[in-house]
Amino acid sequence: MLYSRRSILFLAMTVISGIFSVNAASSAEPTPVKFDSYNGYFVSNQFEPDAKESFVVCVNQQAFDKCFGVAFVMGDKSHRLPKDVFEAQQVIGAIKRGTSIWDYTVKKVAESNDEIEVHYSAKEMKQPSATFSSPLIVSIPKKQYKTISFVENGKVIKVMKP
Repeated sequence: MLYSRRSILFLAMTVISGIFSVNAASSAEPTPVKFDSYNGYFVSNQFEPDAKESFVVCVNQQAFDKCFGVAFVMGDKSHRLPKDVFEAQQVIGAIKRGTSIWDYTVKKVAESNDEIEVHYSAKEMKQPSATFSSPLIVSIPKKQYKTISFVENGKVIKVMKP
């Protein structure tokens, strides 16, 4: 059976096109994920008290309460979790402990292939006269993710399998 150059070229282009589309599907661009960040919480002194850093995924209020408590101060205008947050959201957190206070700013949260990346900046403010536990608390849609990666100041510092 003889094939023309045109049909061979068409077949080759079809095969090459298929290969590129499979590669493109497997390395999908991350999709932005709706998130919210919260403050006005302290870290429970019962939750991993000797760890320099902790990372947590809370899918219900009971799990959250084991890690965090509400810090009330006069004139408080903290952004706290809504009452029904765990109906559609889960809460992830990063905690740093030591002689510094940490200020966090979430830059973006993105998902690719059921994997979440939380990108944030962390600024250290040394306070050598006391010890602190500084939490980053973020809510994301409730879903079973393969991994949750914490990307601090452009560097992956923790990958969790929830």
